[in-house]
Amino acid sequence: NEGALNLSQFQKVLRTGLDSELAKILVGSQSTDIRQLDQREVVHTKRRSNIRKRRIATDDQDNLQQQESLPSSLTSSNPATDLVWDDLMDFAWKTASAIKRDERLSVTSNPKEAYPCPFLICARGREAPGTDSDDSRVNDIIILFNKQYEESLVLSSTHNETCLILTTTALLANEVIEDYEGSDSLVVLPLLDITKIHAGTIDEVASRGWAVPFVDQSEQPKPSSDMVPKKNETDAINEWERMIVVDFVPGLGGMKEEAELLEVVNNMMADIQDMGEVGWLRSLGKEEAEEYVIDESLVGVPALSDMFSLTSSLRSVVNDNARIAFWREALKNGIESEHACSEMFTTLFVKPRAGYYSYDLVMNPSDGPPPQDYESSASNPACVMSLIAAISTHPYTLSVKANFPIYHGWLVAQKLDSF
Repeated sequence: NEGALNLSQFQKVLRTGLDSELAKILVGSQSTDIRQLDQREVVHTKRRSNIRKRRIATDDQDNLQQQESLPSSLTSSNPATDLVWDDLMDFAWKTASAIKRDERLSVTSNPKEAYPCPFLICARGREAPGTDSDDSRVNDIIILFNKQYEESLVLSSTHNETCLILTTTALLANEVIEDYEGSDSLVVLPLLDITKIHAGTIDEVASRGWAVPFVDQSEQPKPSSDMVPKKNETDAINEWERMIVVDFVPGLGGMKEEAELLEVVNNMMADIQDMGEVGWLRSLGKEEAEEYVIDESLVGVPALSDMFSLTSSLRSVVNDNARIAFWREALKNGIESEHACSEMFTTLFVKPRAGYYSYDLVMNPSDGPPPQDYESSASNPACVMSLIAAISTHPYTLSVKANFPIYHGWLVAQKLDSF
């Protein structure tokens, strides 16, 4: 009974955005400066907004990147990355023990009140001859956690290892680890937020090729009755719908009606906006904060920057690490800013996928209204990146990624970025 996976063992089971983030943390470099991604020629001044009005208004409403080879520091045991991994796992366990969701997302000091989160469970050991390794270990695992087969997602099953994902509480997970007496080695760990983000996703949405185009409507000529719209190749490239694809955790998806999925998604977006609001309020000075009336419903709600692992306080990473600073800036200029990415939330469209096990968040729906403000819209890369980070922290989320159209491909983004 080991109860944990080291970094190299985890990477053999799942290849995720964790690999890229660890590499960038290790070298302390920022691959992309979000402050250099502004596509506008006209700088929009930041407008002061009424935070209470924002809350009321919003309540009414396969990865195609070619993978770069991992640096040797991540493909073999490395003390620095191992320390960060251990730190992240410690954070994941603490978060899983404290996250609570009744009417909204909050934190609790009572592990018995914690909400079920996705966990990775692996049973490791050689199967006895004549047994069906594809079924026996899977059944043994789901029985341990009082689950049904459809409430799990099998990742791999071989003669000496079976790994799957299911949702459970940190309290039950610890009890299972302590009481387990099987012949196999049982490994249980909460699914860390950045391991839910597909490899390459952040690089995609930070690229100029993916970024949602912004057109200042005040500078556009009013169409006349005899005007025939013309589109060139650049317009065609710009107009494809940018989407964030979100998969639900096992056991949550498969709703019977679209309305059920939309209710779940609305709850997720409300939780994310609440966390962003708390983060922004916390960033204010004492005198400035006193100008705002804080909604009682926000009591107990965590700040997004506390919920996301790479912006929390990691003991193994120095405060001035450039990659950590990159993420803090993304949240500060995104969902945790004063504008709260309100245009993004107002204009995005939810498109359920087949079976209702996942959904698309369309950032620039072709039949929707264009954004009126750059800074708070999906055209601001900080809004999109902070949204992805926020989605990854939510207990309803199994995975999150960005789309890229097959007919354009990743090379389009690379070409645009080279200009």
